[in-house]
This record gives sequence, C-alpha cells and structure tokens, in this order.
Amino acid sequence: MNPDVPADASQSASPETSVSALPQDGPRWQQLWSNWPSITSALVAVVAQPSYEVEYLNPAGRALLGLDKDLVLQERTLMEFMANQCLWTLLNDATPTAWRVGSWTGEIDLRRSNGDEFPALATVTVLRATKGFPDTLVIVARDISETRRSVLALKRDQRYLRALIENVPDIIYFKDLESRLVRVNYSYSRRCGVADPEMLVGKTDFDLFTAEHAQAAYDAEQEIIRTGRPVLNLEEKETWPDGRITWVATNKMPFYNEYGQVVGTFGVTRDITARKHTEAALAESQRRLIEASRLAGMAEVASGVLHNVGNAFNSVNTSASLIGDHLRVSRLGNLAKVVQMLEEHSADLVQFLTEDARGRQLPVYLKQLASQLVNERDSLVGELETLRKGIEHIKAVIAMQQSYAHASSLLEDLSLAELLDEALLISASSLTKNRVNIVRDFAPTAPVHAARHRVLEILVNLIRNAEQAMADVPENERRIAFIIRPSDESRVRLSVRDNGVGIPKENLHRIFSFGFTTKRKGHGFGLHNSALAAKEMNGVLQAFSEGPGKGAEFVLVLPTSQTVDTTAPIPLPQ
Repeated sequence: MNPDVPADASQSASPETSVSALPQDGPRWQQLWSNWPSITSALVAVVAQPSYEVEYLNPAGRALLGLDKDLVLQERTLMEFMANQCLWTLLNDATPTAWRVGSWTGEIDLRRSNGDEFPALATVTVLRATKGFPDTLVIVARDISETRRSVLALKRDQRYLRALIENVPDIIYFKDLESRLVRVNYSYSRRCGVADPEMLVGKTDFDLFTAEHAQAAYDAEQEIIRTGRPVLNLEEKETWPDGRITWVATNKMPFYNEYGQVVGTFGVTRDITARKHTEAALAESQRRLIEASRLAGMAEVASGVLHNVGNAFNSVNTSASLIGDHLRVSRLGNLAKVVQMLEEHSADLVQFLTEDARGRQLPVYLKQLASQLVNERDSLVGELETLRKGIEHIKAVIAMQQSYAHASSLLEDLSLAELLDEALLISASSLTKNRVNIVRDFAPTAPVHAARHRVLEILVNLIRNAEQAMADVPENERRIAFIIRPSDESRVRLSVRDNGVGIPKENLHRIFSFGFTTKRKGHGFGLHNSALAAKEMNGVLQAFSEGPGKGAEFVLVLPTSQTVDTTAPIPLPQ
C-alpha cells in the first residue's frame, strides 16, 4: 500500500477530516509546507475544485474570519468568506493563473462572519491530483489591514510633505557629492525658467549661473561635505547668464544617508532681491536728498525732510530686521530635517512610520509645521506691506521737496481716521517691538481738507515722539490714545495722548521752536516742521502736559471745508 495515501481515502469522509487525515510527511503536505514554512499564523484553506468548497481551514484562519474552532465547514464555499468585489479576481485571475503557472499572489478582500471586510495578501497554489486525492487549491492569506493603513498614512504624509515643498515660495534643493542637482522644487525650477523640475536633475550651478557665482557656491558646498558643518543665513549674489543679478538668503546643510555618511547637500533659499533693492533705493534717496539740500542751500529744509524720511526709514529698518529675524528662526529648516529623516528611512518607511517613536509622530508634526509655515508667510506678507507703505511715504516726501522752494502739494478731502491708520501702519513694526498699546477712539467726522503726505508727516512725527517719550515706562504700561472728534462745524480735532515723561511747563511755549529738543540725539526739527505744516494747511498743532511724569497730549486741528485754493502750492517752511 502506498504510505502517502490514507487507508480510508476512497471512503466518504467529511471535508475536515479528508484533508486533516493527510500525513504531514506525505508528498502533498511536503509541497505545502515547503511553499509556506511559516503559515501557522496565517489563514490556510484547502479548497476543492471546481466547487470551491472549503475542505480545510486552519485555526488561525478560523480566528481571522471570526469562526468557531469547532464549526463544521461542510458545503461552505470560499466565496462566502470573500468580498463581492473580489469574486471576479478569484474566478478570472487568481484561479486561472494558479492552474497555468502553479501559483498566484495578490491582494483580496476577505469577509468575517460578522460581515466586516478586511484586506489580505493571498497566495493561491494548485495541489494537483494524486492517488486518492482530487485537484485542490491551497490559499494562504495574511491580514494586511495595518500595512494598508500604514501605506495610506505614508501616502498622506508624502502628500503633506510634497504640498509643503512644492507650494512654499522658498527654493528647496538637494545635491550629490559633485554638487549635481538630484531634486528641486517648483520654486527652484520657476526661478530658472524651467517648467519641469525633473529637467534640472543632473545639472550644476555652472549650467545655470555665471562661472563666478557657480564656483563660489561649489566651493561652499564642498566645504560643507568635507566638514559636515552647515552654512546658515548666508546672503548670496546670483549673477545669471543674461546679466540679471539677484540676491538670496540661504541655509545649506550636509545631507546624510541611513549610515550617517554625507552623500551631498541640501538647502533652503529665500529671494531677498526686493529687500536689497529697497535698501539700495533708501541709500540712494538719502544721497539724493543730501545733495539736493546742499545744492539748494536750504539746510533747514533738508533737516526737516531728513527727519520725516528718518521716521519712515526707522519703521522700514525695523520691518527689515523683523523679516531677517523671521528668516533666522524659520521652521523651514525643520521641514528639511523631516525630508532628510524620510530619505534616511526610504528603505523601511512603513516600519519607520508605524513602529519607530519618531516616525509615529511625523503626521502630527507635519500638520503643526504646515500651520507654522502659513503663519510665517502671513507675518512676512504683513511686514512687506509695512515696508511698501514706508517706502511710498519716503518717495512722496522726496517728490514733494524736489522743487525745493517751489515745492507744492494739492489739498484734497481726506479721512483723518484713515490717515491715522496709515501712519500707524508705517510705525507698526516699531510700536510692536516696543510693546506700545494703541487705543483708538474715533467719532464720525467730516473729511479734512489737507495735503495727504504733509498730514502723514505730522502724524508719524507725533507717533514717534509719543513712543520715544515712553522709553522709561514699563513695557506692559506703555499706551498711546488717539481721539478724533469734531472741533466745530468746520474743523476736526485729533488728540494724541501718551503716558510718558511729560513736558515741563517752561518748555510748552517753545516746544515747536526750531532746534529745540530735550533728546540727547535729537535735532529739534520734527515738531517745528510739523507745526509749520499744520499752519500751511490752515490748521494748528498744540501741546499740553501737566508736567514731568504725567504724559503729554498733542492736538492737531485741521479744516473740513476749503479755505484756500485747492491748486495753490503748499510752501516749504522758511
């Protein structure tokens, strides 16, 4: 008798016992165990052909499907334990392929006894008929729910990361040991005039910039590779083949592989060309103003104008400093670290994201990082708007004085509240930096009839003086109140109150005199020029104080109806 065939093989037997009666050292079991040496924890089912009746289901499979270990499976088919959408795969792909080549492997969805469906990685193998045994299929399946969730989480994290990299305005790039580009974002490719970032892979700075710039960048990157030390907050001048010159602020760092070896560099770069142009324009404006004043021989005019430009320039400089501070503490460096961490674990991303403590924290961290980057962007946009306002004011002051003694400006109907908001915006960075609390108390009034930029000069001077008067006041107590009220039927009154050092009684009558100042570095032009400007617009500027330590109040009164020809020039102070 053939030792591989059980004695009762020809007799009627239950589907459970017919297969379980097979000796485990028989050739069919040897084939089964050689194909799946570790199937004891997986679902193993022996299925008759062509009926697909389940002849055997191991304990692990019963547990996976939620079946009682003693349940008799006679006349139960495999289809009962499969999701409907996978039946076509079983009948038209898995089974034919297994019969043709011996086995099939793929993903299917199984159904538990309670109706829940779950994904599984299955292998279908044909056990061809031997003496006393019909053709059967052996199905080995493992629950991959956790793996699928991990893959979906990984894909989600990749989408987050890709969205961050591809949508931030900053330039992000990775280079190999030869400083060849291996990956860039869309901001980089757009800057180079290339539609597809992949077109830049393999190129070097020598392909994109002039040799002078490319060599300097190459030397810096090779030094990073050699020493492993990053280069942070580096300002670089970029010279392009077409003659363009741009400026960037760059952070360059070494890029490590999973073995801790430096395999290249990566960097995050921000375009600061506009800031550089602004700085150059401010320097040129100052140069031209000094030269114009010298040629005209109007020292008093030049001093007054310089004071007004200086007020706006201080705000511009504060904004530029805040932008620089934002760049130095930007969370974009953290984004680059996340990219590096994912690259280091590219070979085992699923395991890293599901089992490693750092990996499991990445999704939450990426969400937080995205929110922080959006806040950074909004903050920078606000500071850039302040820069623009300050520069516009400087340009207007310079334009107003270009004709020297014949300079003029048109009177127009203006909202004093809107002008005050504009002046506060110009001074916002400095006020914020010095923790000054602003109180607005505006009543409805008629428009004032005045020259926009002359009023702005006055308001910016008053704000600056009030802020400086509170230098010795504790930060949480600094306060400037702005009160707008109708003065009478034809005038509007703006009161600027601070809680600073106050004004001695003996100084009140001369505080608007030319050259008078109590500040160590002051020159006494600001309030003098402001008082003259108010008078030129048929208004008045006054000062009040109850004495030292009791704060001060400056009151600007402007007309609401036309009192002079609207085309008449506003003369400069004499």
